[in-house]
Amino acid sequence: MPDPIIDDPSTVVDGNWYDAMAGEDAARIEVLKEFETAEDFYKQHQELSNRDWRSEMAGEDDKFKTEIERYESPAAFAQSWREQRQTISSGKMKDDLPAADADEEAVKAYRQANDIPLEVDGYLKDLPEGLVLGEDDVPIAESFMGALHSVHAPVSYAHALIGAYNEFAEESQAAQSELDVTQAKEATDSLRQSWQADYRVNINLVEAFLENTFGSDVKEQLLNGRFQDGRAFMNDAKVLEGLATAQRRLDPVTQIIDGGADPAKTMNDEIAELEKFMSEHRTAYNKDEAKQARLRQLYGIRLQHEAA
Repeated sequence: MPDPIIDDPSTVVDGNWYDAMAGEDAARIEVLKEFETAEDFYKQHQELSNRDWRSEMAGEDDKFKTEIERYESPAAFAQSWREQRQTISSGKMKDDLPAADADEEAVKAYRQANDIPLEVDGYLKDLPEGLVLGEDDVPIAESFMGALHSVHAPVSYAHALIGAYNEFAEESQAAQSELDVTQAKEATDSLRQSWQADYRVNINLVEAFLENTFGSDVKEQLLNGRFQDGRAFMNDAKVLEGLATAQRRLDPVTQIIDGGADPAKTMNDEIAELEKFMSEHRTAYNKDEAKQARLRQLYGIRLQHEAA
């Protein structure tokens, strides 16, 4: 059918091209006056009519696109969405939940209709891109998923919960790591000031005590253990001081070497080396206060060891 406005613009004499269409309707006038001509208006109308609104709305989600194909227009989809929101807000949705004594078929039908997995592990299948669970986190997640399944929560709820848990865990881990660095520096600075030149020796004593007293497995547990407030055992200067003192009392010889060697043999070898130097280079030895102090220290350690 020919359109008099487009096919015969001369019909518009005084006024605007849209006067015949809009009449006295102010809302229509506001819309139509944005178009210079009737042809511009009809062109955009045709483009909108031919647009694949389902693909634009669903994107790459083929499942969602399939679901909205039953709606004949965006307006129909919007109306359905509005009705669902009203149902949820009114609380009527709760009435649709299966009763406590519902049979398996009723529960299954409800879950299939509401995007709820039939089994608990269904929540953890096909996680959205970027949503990952570590091996240690799976048992925790399964516990939460069981609770969600018991109240018939949709998959989207589960994914939101996992995402929130991951974010919380990452933030907590980052905060703990930052605190560990700060507390480790505080302990190290304190011990370097109090122990001074004996710092490395005393650290070796700590490790020797843990290894000799508890064995490798328990030693690793203690090295990575924490107090109730979150501070690592090994970031507490008092703990390190106490362990070093305990090892000195237990076996004074271990203070002179790094771990892994025979402390008594190492001590005697060093004494013999210093005594030889003293015998062969007496003048140089008398001028070397460091060698003299070290030999006196080793003699004292040997006496403690023999008396232990």
